[in-house]
Amino acid sequence: MPKYVVKPEEVTGGAPMERETGERKPVRDLKIIYPENVDPDPKTLILGVVEVDPGHHTPLHRHRCEEVYYILEGEGEVEIEGQRYPVKAGYGVFLPEGVRHRIHNTGERVLRYVAVGGIMMVPLVPKWPTESPYEILE
Repeated sequence: MPKYVVKPEEVTGGAPMERETGERKPVRDLKIIYPENVDPDPKTLILGVVEVDPGHHTPLHRHRCEEVYYILEGEGEVEIEGQRYPVKAGYGVFLPEGVRHRIHNTGERVLRYVAVGGIMMVPLVPKWPTESPYEILE
């Protein structure tokens, strides 16, 4: 039977943005619409929500697809190819394929944003240039 709707209790973590271990990771990458959560598998897009605690940032990375962010709450700076741009609730961000990027929480509360990316972000394309579809650069 098809599975089109993902309930909050079915959301999974463990994406490459979550590098640190511990009870509460400073970066949480919540996978919502990913092949492991819906059926049939998505063919072109994935959807997630990322949460970054104050004073933390996602790892510098790049991938072979476009990605967009929509900032839900908090404030910070998105770093793209070494240049920082301020972001806060209501801002949208476009990330072209292959650009090095990360997001910094410069505020006093959790920075939360929706991330939509191309399907290659999931492990469907082998070894670009690493085992993960993300190339973590730090």
